[in-house]
Amino acid sequence: MSRLPCAPDHRDASTRQLLRVVRQATARPHAQITSWRRRPLEHRIENLTTSGLDRVDGTLDDGTAWSVVVKELRPVSASPAWAEVPEEDRSAVMTALDWEDEPRIYRSALAELLPNGLRMPLVHAIDRGDDRWTIWMEDVADVTPWNLDRYHRTAASLGRLAARWPDRTATTTLGIGNRDIAPMFFGKIAHVDLVLQRDDKFWQQPSVATVVDANHRCDLFRLAELMPALLGRLAEVPTALCHGDATPDNFREPAAGGPIVALDWSYGSVGPVGSDLGQLLAGRFESGAARLEDVPAIARTVADGFSEGRVDVRPELVELAWATYLAIRSVFSALVIDHRFDLDETGRHELLVGRAAVARFGLDLALRHATS
Repeated sequence: MSRLPCAPDHRDASTRQLLRVVRQATARPHAQITSWRRRPLEHRIENLTTSGLDRVDGTLDDGTAWSVVVKELRPVSASPAWAEVPEEDRSAVMTALDWEDEPRIYRSALAELLPNGLRMPLVHAIDRGDDRWTIWMEDVADVTPWNLDRYHRTAASLGRLAARWPDRTATTTLGIGNRDIAPMFFGKIAHVDLVLQRDDKFWQQPSVATVVDANHRCDLFRLAELMPALLGRLAEVPTALCHGDATPDNFREPAAGGPIVALDWSYGSVGPVGSDLGQLLAGRFESGAARLEDVPAIARTVADGFSEGRVDVRPELVELAWATYLAIRSVFSALVIDHRFDLDETGRHELLVGRAAVARFGLDLALRHATS
């Protein structure tokens, strides 16, 4: 049932650290652990720098139940997928996926300086080993459904985040730097995703042919040709602090009416205002949790919510950033799911239906900006 012993041995360094974490998390400085277990969270890990994401829970000697989350990070070069990264792209990938970023953000002053209504999880300890970081943090519950009101609240919190930390203020005050999205397009997308999709056989697969319209392939490669110019236009968009991976899975509401808890700051960076909205829209479709017909309503809602955050940036520039990041993060790779070995034929079809719908929306949005 457990990867850890039920009775802690306090002579062991790892269990001594667990005891310190649990005492801090429960505000019981003299408590003893009587039982514990460690299990993987039901969360698909796709970040190459995350080697483990587990829940550790148990009881104290006074009967108190406790639970914490432990996240383990490794250099991207230690990921099993590193061997698949072309040699010429490795330097850019190492820069884009810096395993030091998340601990750096949690150790910064950002947790105390977030806008009202948004907070980080409580971080109980951050440990550095020779080849890994271990972050012990709050186990945050989630109690509200992902309806349009929740999308609106989350987008508004991202708008307030950008308004609170505009331009280079986040860099000078918090030590948080930029993260350029262009290498992802010129690297993985250009050399892997688009190469796969140039093959007629890819589009002849029934699983693909049944979920896209007749113009999807043509529009995809038309957008690919226009992407360098679209990326260049991002220079027009003001920059501010972004969460960087604003998929709904990374936002929790542990109490109705309480603050939103933003998890997983591994991509936190200074970037174009509005760039977070792409993942907020796409996330639940990419996981198969949202319905195809909800795409337009969610898109309108997140745009309205973000503007309510009082970001002083023209809506067309916010949409430009949103369109560009949505295209790179979710459009070009939407139909490439050969890594989802966990899904049967029905599951793959259902997932592709949602991803294709987001990709179609993203194609139209990006092409409109690329040709205007």
